[in-house]
Amino acid sequence: MAVAGLDIQPGQFVEIRGDAAMWKCVEAVSLAVERAEAVPCLNVTSIAHEAERIRTLPIEWLRRPSPFLLDLATRATAAVVIERDWRLLTESCPSERLQAWNQAVGVLLYQQESSHVPNCMIAHPGAVRQDELLVPREDIYRTMENAIGVDMIELDRHVRTVKQIMENGSVLEIRTPKGGRLKCQLGSRPVFENDGRLSDSLVLNLPFGAISFTVPETTAQGSIRIERWRNVHDLTLTFTDGRISEITAANSPKSFTDYIGTHSGHRDRISHIGIGVNPAIHAPTGLISVDECQSGMLFLALGENRYLGGKNESTLNMDLTCPGATVSVGSRCIVRDGRLALGS
Repeated sequence: MAVAGLDIQPGQFVEIRGDAAMWKCVEAVSLAVERAEAVPCLNVTSIAHEAERIRTLPIEWLRRPSPFLLDLATRATAAVVIERDWRLLTESCPSERLQAWNQAVGVLLYQQESSHVPNCMIAHPGAVRQDELLVPREDIYRTMENAIGVDMIELDRHVRTVKQIMENGSVLEIRTPKGGRLKCQLGSRPVFENDGRLSDSLVLNLPFGAISFTVPETTAQGSIRIERWRNVHDLTLTFTDGRISEITAANSPKSFTDYIGTHSGHRDRISHIGIGVNPAIHAPTGLISVDECQSGMLFLALGENRYLGGKNESTLNMDLTCPGATVSVGSRCIVRDGRLALGS
C-alpha cells in the first residue's frame, strides 16, 4: 500500500528508513519497491547503536549529517518511513549531545522536504512500549487492518465535509475534558487530506483517515489538556501569542519538557492541528499514529511545519492526541465530546 500510494515508478530511488528491530517490515517494503522495478535504498539502524554514537562521538561530529545519508537524501525521489521509538536516546544521552544529533537529522529531513520528496509513514506497534499501550499489540494490528479496509465512500464523505468547514471558517475553538480551552485563527491555510492517497502535502500515512492544517503561528491563545503522553498524565499546555508559556502535568512534567528541550527552533509552537475521521477506528490503542485517525479524535503537533505550508523551523515534530475533545469552527460544531458531529 505504501508503494502504491506513493505511485513508485521504475527506476526511482526509494529511501526506506527504519529500525533494525523492525526488519520484517523493512524487508516487506524493500520487496514491494523492487517489484515496482524501483531501487530500495536502506537507511536502517538500531536505537542502541544511535545512543552509543550520541554518547561517545565528538559533539561537532554529531552536528554534521553523514555524507552518505546526505547523498541519499539528495538522490531519493521517495521515502518510506517505518515508525520507531527513540525513547532510549532521551533516557540515556546528554541533552546537549542529543540536541546536536537532532540538528543533523533536521538537515537531512529538510533536504528532502525542500526537494518535495513524497514520503509514507507506516505506523508500527513496536514503536510504543507495552506499558504505554491501551490494548494488546495483536489488537493494534487488527485495528490497522480495519482502518485500511474502511469503506472509502464513507471516509471520503467525512473528509470532504470536515475540510469544507475548515476552509470556510475563520476561528477555531477547542475544548478538552477536565479543563482546557484553546482558540486560534484559521487564516487562509490549506487543509490537507490523509485519505490513503498522496496529497499536495507530499505526506502519506498508513493507516489513514484524518484532515490536518496549520494555523497562523502567533494566534493560538489558551490551553489544551492532553490526557496522556507516554506515561505523563493530564499534561496541560498553555499558549500565549502562539507559544507555549506554561507546562503542567499530574506527574512528571519534566520528562515532557526535557524531551522538547533536546530540540531546537520553534519547538514551542503548534505545527498543525488535525481531526480523525476514519469510522473503522473506534477506540484509542496507545499508538498515536493510529489513534489520530480515530473518528472524532483531535490531535495537535508541535514544531516543524514548513512541509505543510507553515513557517515553523524546528528539529521537533511530535503529535499529541486529545480524546474526548470538542471542536468548533465559528458556530459550527465538528466534534462533540470526541465524536464527529457533522450532522449538527
